[in-house]
Amino acid sequence: MSGKGKIMKNKIAFVAVGQAGGNIGKLLEEKGFSVLYMNTSKEDLNTLEHVKFKYHITGGEGCNKDRHKAKQLIVDDFDNIVSEIESKLKADIIFIIFASGGGTGSGAGPMLTDLLLDEGKTIGTITILPAPEESVKSHINAYECFIELTEIGGTGACFILDNARGEKINLNSRFVDTFTVFLEIPDRHRSIKGNVDKAEIMETLKAHGMAVVMREKSDSSEEMIASVKENIFAPLEADRTVKYITASMAGNVKMADLEKAVGMPIDNFQTYNDEETICCMSGLTYPQTRFDDIYKKVSENKDLIKKNLAATHESGMKRDINFLEEMKPERKQDIQRPKSRRDIMSKYL
Repeated sequence: MSGKGKIMKNKIAFVAVGQAGGNIGKLLEEKGFSVLYMNTSKEDLNTLEHVKFKYHITGGEGCNKDRHKAKQLIVDDFDNIVSEIESKLKADIIFIIFASGGGTGSGAGPMLTDLLLDEGKTIGTITILPAPEESVKSHINAYECFIELTEIGGTGACFILDNARGEKINLNSRFVDTFTVFLEIPDRHRSIKGNVDKAEIMETLKAHGMAVVMREKSDSSEEMIASVKENIFAPLEADRTVKYITASMAGNVKMADLEKAVGMPIDNFQTYNDEETICCMSGLTYPQTRFDDIYKKVSENKDLIKKNLAATHESGMKRDINFLEEMKPERKQDIQRPKSRRDIMSKYL
């Protein structure tokens, strides 16, 4: 582990769930972070070479995009999972990494987040939205996943990488590089005009809601604001809220201009450097417009897929296919936390 940002890397750890989570986790481990890889598929775990901590969820043989199967495996193996996390990861905040459109990560991610919060841990999330050309099943899973995730109170920052905004491997690398550079601000950037300390970085990461982090070699606020709008994350809502803006600014980039473009935060933390602007905004409104696009894609294909599935069954047989009839685009508000682990588990099953 390099000296730069060493203390911050000891404060933050990751549980990478599923294959997509593992891909991001491996990049983070290469940066010096502690990562525990979990999967229901031994085959997927075996592709992760030269990593330190791996755990095969007991009884798992892969989930083939079946979210319910992943949830049941988490329930059955939760005591062992907690033991693995307790013994392998020592951190102030743990981020769960998973793809929302798959099986293992999509099913396990929100439930594991909820259960670990109930264990008294501080939990953030890093998740991935499917690209428009991915399967309808991936979009169904993603929508269901975010219904669950956005209803969990008390979570930390939720970074939402959007595969609609670029090639997967490139998006993963850009996120990990930028996230790491952001954490290094307290060690690398000092100014007589003001500094950002480690406690302020942690406060930013613990804020509930969506978060974005970016870096831009720009000399003006206009270029930085354009970068905010074209970032690798899910698009920001027009009527968004924001809790924190934390930045190391270069050139003529000004915090007041960022606040004017993004929204007035509860607080901002800022320092300065001569190379590039690095900024994290947290406590943002979840990207409901992007969720509505996912809902629309599934709805448009629902009748066709029902017809195709019906054609594979004998005449007279009926198959109840619950697409999104029970779903509503609006998120529920003010959800009360369940009172016990059993209540949390039953909520997901």
